[in-house]
Amino acid sequence: KKLLKELGISESQLRKILAGRSAKPKVIRKNISNETFDVGIVSDTHFCSIHEKLNELHTFYAICKKVGITEVLNAGDLVAGWGIYRGQENEVHTFGAKAQAQYVIDNYPKVKGITTHFITGNHDLAWWVRSGIDIGDIISEKRSDMNYLGQYQGNIIIGGVHFKLMHPDGGGAYALSYKAQKIAEQIPSGEKPQVLVFGHWHTSHYFFYRLIHILNAGCFEGQSTFLLRKGINPTIGGWTVEVRVGKDKKKSILSFTPTFIPFFRRDNENPAGGNLVPQ
Repeated sequence: KKLLKELGISESQLRKILAGRSAKPKVIRKNISNETFDVGIVSDTHFCSIHEKLNELHTFYAICKKVGITEVLNAGDLVAGWGIYRGQENEVHTFGAKAQAQYVIDNYPKVKGITTHFITGNHDLAWWVRSGIDIGDIISEKRSDMNYLGQYQGNIIIGGVHFKLMHPDGGGAYALSYKAQKIAEQIPSGEKPQVLVFGHWHTSHYFFYRLIHILNAGCFEGQSTFLLRKGINPTIGGWTVEVRVGKDKKKSILSFTPTFIPFFRRDNENPAGGNLVPQ
């Protein structure tokens, strides 16, 4: 008792200290759960570009349907827009804000049971800058299965989990994770999402940082002349993600299983147009 008083601990605490490694390990019950849900993730479809990948996008949605996904997130640049880079007018097949919005309404995958939650990016908002027309509003008004979350970024709760979509500015960095990491560092601790999805860079990548599951979403547009000049080869495809959540009030993510579904160009296709010359 004298020793306990001097140490300032209870008898039970002393027993635990003396037990050391011989103490029986305990299973952390709160980390065991069979509650899962799945989401699909796409970005940068660039409809109305001559490099759009409609077949691949519709195939991706068919895969989502097959595996039981009911929610798909789109991180922006649904359309090609206008005047983004010099010469773009030669690589767009549909002109005008309303015409491009209508093209999305008519051609974006419409799959029974699947809702697409989307934001707009710099290509979409080229029309907003020019004429004050937000094509996100037009699309969501005509397509009940497409939920518009906002310009450049948006937040949504799915399965109790906080997802944040972002369509940032600027080109990619020397490392796939670099720009996403720097943006994640600027989010205050009390405002962090559990899942952060980036569009714009046309790359695919996943990493876990600051307790945030972070993805570069990939794209569904082939290599334009702009990307060709920049030496950038886009990653065409989208993600399916299985999320396992805990039974706590915060719906903690216990496991996060992303699967990237890539699409490859055929060997006889030139990404910048025309056919490759066989050797």
